[in-house]
Amino acid sequence: MKIRGSQTKRWVIGIVAGAVASTLAIAPSQAIPVRSEVGVSATEIVLGMQLPQTGAASPGYNKVDDAMRAYFDYVNSKGGVNGRKIKLVVKDDIYKAGLTISTASTLINKDKVFAMVGSVGTQTHISIIKDINRRGIPDLFVNSGYSGFYTDPKKYPTSFAGLGTYVIESKIEADFLKKNYAAELAAGKVGILYQTDDFGRNVIAGFKQQGVIFPAANTQNFVAGSQGLGLTAQVQALQKAGVTLVVIGAVASATAVTIATAAQLGFAPKWLVTSVGSDATTFKTILGSKGTPAAVSAALLTGVISASHAPAPGEDTDEFVVAFKKINDDFNVGPDKTWDNNVLQGMNIGYLTTAALMGAGKDLTRKGLIAFMEGKGATLSSAALSPLSYSSKTHEAYNSFWIGAYDANSVLKPIGGTRVLNTTDSADGPITVSTYKRPAIAADALPKVG
Repeated sequence: MKIRGSQTKRWVIGIVAGAVASTLAIAPSQAIPVRSEVGVSATEIVLGMQLPQTGAASPGYNKVDDAMRAYFDYVNSKGGVNGRKIKLVVKDDIYKAGLTISTASTLINKDKVFAMVGSVGTQTHISIIKDINRRGIPDLFVNSGYSGFYTDPKKYPTSFAGLGTYVIESKIEADFLKKNYAAELAAGKVGILYQTDDFGRNVIAGFKQQGVIFPAANTQNFVAGSQGLGLTAQVQALQKAGVTLVVIGAVASATAVTIATAAQLGFAPKWLVTSVGSDATTFKTILGSKGTPAAVSAALLTGVISASHAPAPGEDTDEFVVAFKKINDDFNVGPDKTWDNNVLQGMNIGYLTTAALMGAGKDLTRKGLIAFMEGKGATLSSAALSPLSYSSKTHEAYNSFWIGAYDANSVLKPIGGTRVLNTTDSADGPITVSTYKRPAIAADALPKVG
């Protein structure tokens, strides 16, 4: 029997439809393949990072990427995230914004990264943050405490902090000064040295919000990267002003140079240093490269006041420190894996990144990762002793800091012997005592995301 054309067409359509229905019934998960996301394959997740690996601002910070990679390698040795291995591609921007722009272009257009993670530097990151956000690329755990990146998610919807903001930290430090150095403040004996960028201006804003305003004669600044000149003029000006306590809002290399220069000039005030510029190992390494014996460097650091949202790296009984030190010993292949605050920070960002990738699910997309960070990012725990603040209203990270001073062994110890974390925000909110209790780390040192 012959079948006419129209009958043939109906017959073929019927067979095809039946076959499709049968296939969907047998294997629904394979019927409609999910479009692949940039930087994500069945076996790999590609992440990008920028930081100063060389240059004047690099000491200490150039260890963060190796620590992050070490944690990712540990995660990969345990099977990765949902069967995907994490690959970290790092570019050296020498802490120069012009190079940050070109290396970011390479990461995005050539390396095809899924997300940016842990990039270091305020003025460098500000040169690329608009483009990253315009492209919808997740910009996670940025190593900058500049509040302008995070307090308005409508402006930068894909960027999330990896530090507490400089405003929050400075508000808490200002409160400490008002309670412990009221006489010096009243007598105009407190001064400040800061970087002339958004980092430094954020520090000034935090103190001002708490009513601590530095007299013009007590205020000195410098252009980031110029600390190689010794900052002698700035230190001499503070010495001439007769200040007895100096706040330093600057990178680690500038902190070391400032304190060493002051010692050479016979100027010995009390020092209060912003947390990102106060790492003990970096301090001693920088001065060691200039011929200063380790014992002398340790003596210069003793008594220096700083703040932290995390345990001190020298706390050998802290469970996160113990776990991360073991991973660092086993997996860090960087040229200098000496344990310090920079390595702890790198490990912690690796831990948080792994948790965020797990939380975003097996069908990993940029939009899904950002949605997870806004919806559940605040539920993540880490080595920090402070909770996270992520939400759809703010992309700030840690809101709590404790104040300590370095002892003779270069370990930051709580002032008064008891660690008290104070909590506030980047606006005009009050300062209160934190009641946060950090969840324990798992036996396998991998994050658990509910």
